[in-house]
Amino acid sequence: MVRLVIISVLFSFLLACEESHDGNKNYVARIVGFDPNCSTCILEFPEDSVRVKDEIGQSRNNYYIAVNMARGEFKVGQMVKADIRKAAADELKTCIALYPSNDYQNIYVSNWNQYDSLLLNDTVSISFHDCLYYPENQMYLCLDSVSGDSRCPKGVYCFWAGNAAVRFKLGKCNEKPVIFTLNTNSQFATYETVDGFIYKLISLSPYPTAGHKINQKDYKAELVVTRE
Repeated sequence: MVRLVIISVLFSFLLACEESHDGNKNYVARIVGFDPNCSTCILEFPEDSVRVKDEIGQSRNNYYIAVNMARGEFKVGQMVKADIRKAAADELKTCIALYPSNDYQNIYVSNWNQYDSLLLNDTVSISFHDCLYYPENQMYLCLDSVSGDSRCPKGVYCFWAGNAAVRFKLGKCNEKPVIFTLNTNSQFATYETVDGFIYKLISLSPYPTAGHKINQKDYKAELVVTRE
């Protein structure tokens, strides 16, 4: 019986190691350029630079070469969701292994997906740590965090409606991101104007329930973006 338990524990450990080797999930990646020698994509991780540094390793300017993402399918400034890991030696193209154009870390993208588009004049949804991409000016909008959610829980009598502050991050390729906060309570700022665009918060879900704590990862904001 003891031997069976030990074998089960070892199997679970090995399985966990195998899963961690397969790739790291849910990175927010942005294409900042292309390798001049191999025409592969150069990525940065504006939302995940610390996590990538810890798990993949330090790379100059926080740029990484995606050895299996060819230039023809992508544009500079494009945002993607990427599952990544360190590239193995046998996955490097000859032009990278023998004739490197730079000293960036090499990564392998095991899976990627395009971010949803940011539609103007319509209600759009953004989940926690997710982004919307506006290709016309290579702009991305991300839900960074929710702080001070004091909204009156369902089924509870409160002296006031309370408020939740929703922090957004707005960025463009090669520019420092702009951080702004919108509120659910109309007594505070519910909209912000940045670079000719108006961002208005419509709602934040889920709504609080007495005795239930909302995790950051469960938040989803609805907002409308219009031109000024």
